[in-house]
Amino acid sequence: MNTAITQEYDKVVKKRDELREFLQQLEAENPKDHYNIRITRDRLAYWEGKTEGLKFALDHLGSSS
Repeated sequence: MNTAITQEYDKVVKKRDELREFLQQLEAENPKDHYNIRITRDRLAYWEGKTEGLKFALDHLGSSS
């Protein structure tokens, strides 16, 4: 199970980082596109939350072994 969570964590971190880059690019190129910026921030918040949850699970599994 630890391997599956680690693999999922790696995927989620990659997705989070891609969204961060996209948001920075969006804000730089079109700062007045408030709708897309807000949607992208919401998506980023989702992936950041998922990353934190998986990191917590990995930390908890690592300490209980």
